[in-house]
Amino acid sequence: MSAATVPGRVCEIVAALLPFARTTARARLATFGVVHKREDPTASDADLLRAGLERLGPVFVKLGQLLSTRPDLVSSQTMSSLQRLQSHATPMTRPEVDAALAEHARELGREVFESVERVPLACASLAQVHRAVLRDGRHVAVKIRRPGVVQSVELDVAVLEVLARQAERVIDADVYDLRTTVEELAGTLREEIDLRCEAENLIVFGRNLARWAPRLRVPTVFEDLTTSSMLVMELVEGRPLGDGGAARIPHHLRGELARILAHAYFQMFFVDGTFHADPHPGNLLVEEDGSLVMLDFGMVGRIERQVSDNLVRVLLNFQLKDSHGVAHAFLDIGKPTSHADEIGWIMDVRRLLPKYHGMRLERLNVGTLLVDLLRNATKHGIQAPPIVALVCKSLANMDGSARLIDPNIDVVGTFGSFLPTLLEAHARRVASIEDAAKVALDVYIGAQRIPFQLATILEKAATGRLRFVVDSLPGR
Repeated sequence: MSAATVPGRVCEIVAALLPFARTTARARLATFGVVHKREDPTASDADLLRAGLERLGPVFVKLGQLLSTRPDLVSSQTMSSLQRLQSHATPMTRPEVDAALAEHARELGREVFESVERVPLACASLAQVHRAVLRDGRHVAVKIRRPGVVQSVELDVAVLEVLARQAERVIDADVYDLRTTVEELAGTLREEIDLRCEAENLIVFGRNLARWAPRLRVPTVFEDLTTSSMLVMELVEGRPLGDGGAARIPHHLRGELARILAHAYFQMFFVDGTFHADPHPGNLLVEEDGSLVMLDFGMVGRIERQVSDNLVRVLLNFQLKDSHGVAHAFLDIGKPTSHADEIGWIMDVRRLLPKYHGMRLERLNVGTLLVDLLRNATKHGIQAPPIVALVCKSLANMDGSARLIDPNIDVVGTFGSFLPTLLEAHARRVASIEDAAKVALDVYIGAQRIPFQLATILEKAATGRLRFVVDSLPGR
């Protein structure tokens, strides 16, 4: 895109985001008691936003997908609309594919493909996938990045960063942390367009999920043949779980396989700290023998230990029907803003949880529970890290996929059966030399600071500069 076309691109982006701006403004006014006659966006607002993002291309399709995981930023109606976002991409031309293959051969210093099928297996806005045969006869899948994607992504991200800074001048940045959302989007996209990152993700997840192989696995990656613009991996034959693949799973394996999928995700969230961010049924391939293969590791979430530990507390307290424990565990995840209503939040949790405890197992989705908690926390001025929204969405998708495998699975109960593994992992972590060294160093450095801090307090007291600040209790 030339410099001359940048202003036009900015205008297109602003026009497409206007429905989002309208709904955000309504939500902000509602916090002051000013309620629009329709508090939720109209169907046309939600659909206009989705259509505008689709027109703008891959960066904005990805932005919409990110917003569809953010109940703290958009309404349930907008989330539902954005979940239907499609990346409408025409296949690359054959000359474009040939040019990419020639560049790949130059980068490796040799030609590695005997043949590459002309028609792609899958086609998206950032890349497309082809069947291919290596010179040694092995059949592989080749993911080829589209030409010009890197430049267009960087330009659109730069525009979004400017717009986010401008928007935060007129909205509450404590609640609507748009710049952090854009930074998260930029990081995700930069990883996704560097196909070496996806290769590394495949290797890491292959190692982390090895205990469940071959029932649950990821494709093998050909690391020595992969570059930033081309990923070479094992060709997996099968059908997507949501497109008839579930029928391939033998009846006697369904319960076991659903539990394996749930345990694998609990392992990712609460032990490994790195998780497959999009476990919808289309990204789970069922092989002929009923085994599951996880696909599409371009989008991966990384969760800090403190956040994952507190999410475990949320789920444990939910199992124990302790609404007070759930509310306080979630408070330890989030950050109260200047206008937070913590008492109101605790009362809302007390009203919300009995609804879920009374649900039949086939209707209880643990991800939906967390989404409701997140939305209510935002309403009361408690801001959770963006990664929490992605965990909620991933849990909800995993729950749905597990029920396609076995409609009778109790995902919350399955979390209980995962606790021994979780406790063992925590015990190993606490007993590790690294953690012991960290604690010792923290104590040592803290002890060194005490004399200086005491001296500062005494000096302020002696000169009359010592002040005490007492906050009032939050009101309803």
